[in-house]
Amino acid sequence: MNIPSTQEQSDQNLANLESRIGQDSPLADKAFLRVVAIMEAMGYTSLYKFAVNRANQNLALTAQDEDLDKLGIEYGVTRKAAEAAVLTISLPADNGTFIPATIDFTGDANGVRYFPNFSTIAAGGVAILDVTAEETGVAGNLQINDTLSIGTQIPGAESTATVTAILNIGAAEETNEAYRARVLDEIRSEGGGGNSFDYRKWAQEVAGVIRAYPFAGQPTIIGTPPDRTVFVEADTTIDPDGIAPPALLDEVRDSITTDPLTGLTRQPLGLTDSTLWVESISRTAFYVEITNLSVDIAIEAAVKAEIETALINYFLSLAPFVSGLDFDKNDTITALTISDIVQDILSARGGSATDINFGLSFGIYTSTIETLDPGEKAKLADTNGIAYV
Repeated sequence: MNIPSTQEQSDQNLANLESRIGQDSPLADKAFLRVVAIMEAMGYTSLYKFAVNRANQNLALTAQDEDLDKLGIEYGVTRKAAEAAVLTISLPADNGTFIPATIDFTGDANGVRYFPNFSTIAAGGVAILDVTAEETGVAGNLQINDTLSIGTQIPGAESTATVTAILNIGAAEETNEAYRARVLDEIRSEGGGGNSFDYRKWAQEVAGVIRAYPFAGQPTIIGTPPDRTVFVEADTTIDPDGIAPPALLDEVRDSITTDPLTGLTRQPLGLTDSTLWVESISRTAFYVEITNLSVDIAIEAAVKAEIETALINYFLSLAPFVSGLDFDKNDTITALTISDIVQDILSARGGSATDINFGLSFGIYTSTIETLDPGEKAKLADTNGIAYV
C-alpha cells in the first residue's frame, strides 16, 4: 500500500471539497477550503502512521517491545529476563565463625554489592558462601580469583573473600533483535526428537547466549554422529567478540541435558554427556586493502569512516551455516562482495578505487572464496583493519 504524503493528501482533500461545492478555492493560504484540506490531511497522516505501526506489530519480522513479547508468547517463546551474577566465594575465618546471610560484600573490581544466599559457619579455616549480585546484568560479573571486601567486619573472619566459582553469569534483558531471532526460529523451524533446532533452542534459552550453532560431530571432526558440538556465541555485553566464558558454556550444557523447569532429561535416548561438546565460537579478524582511493579531500575522512562502518557491519553479519537448520547462507567472503560494499559508498560520493584485497594480514591476501568453518565468525581487525595504498 502506497501511503500518501501530507501534501498529497491535502491536494486530494482540496480537490474533493472543490468538486462537492462546484467551485475553485481562492489561492490564498488562509482560504477556508485550503485550511480544511490541510487540517484533514494532518489527521489522515496520523491515522496512516498508526495503521502502519499496528500492521507492523502483527509480524514477528517488524514487531517491537511488548507487541513482540505477545507474538513470542503465542509460540511459547518468552523474552529472557535480566539475570544477576551468582558466585561462590571463600572467606578465611576461624572454625565455627558464623557468617549471616545479612552481611554484604563489595567487588573490589566493579564496586557492586553481593549478598549471601544463605548463612554459613566456617570450617577448615574458611567460610564458603554463594553470593548474588545486587544488580542484574553484566555489571556484577567477576572472574575466578577476583576479590570482594566484607561490608561489616565479623569477629573471627578476615575482611577479603575470593571468588572460587561462577554459578551464574549476569546478563542484560534480551534485546528485541536477539529475541526476534528466537521467535522466528520457532516459527520457521520444526523441532522434535533432538534435532538441530532443538539443540539451538535449548542453548539459546540461557541468558547471555545470543546465538548457537549446532553441528553433528566433534569440534574438529564435523559430521560424525552420535557426537554433537554446539558452538555458543555470547552477547556482546559479556564479551565484545561474543566469546563465551566457561561459566556460560556450563549453563548451556546444563540447559541442553536437563529441562530447567521440569528436571527431565532432554537428550534423546542413548545419548550422554560424553558425546556432547559445548564450545565457544571463535572470531577471525580480516584485513582489507584499498588501492588508489580517489575522493574529494574535503570529505575523504568522512568517506573512510563510512567505509569502515560498512565493513565492520559486513564482517559481523557473517555466520557459519548449519545445513538443514539455517534459511540464509551467509558464510562466504569474497573480494567481489567487499568491492560492492565499498563501491556503493564511493559511487554516492563521486569517488573511486582501482583494487581491493582482503586476508588474514596485510600483504598476504587471498584470491579465493573464504568460507567460515563451523563455530567460526568474522570481524574487521580492531586496529588499522583497512589500509589505503
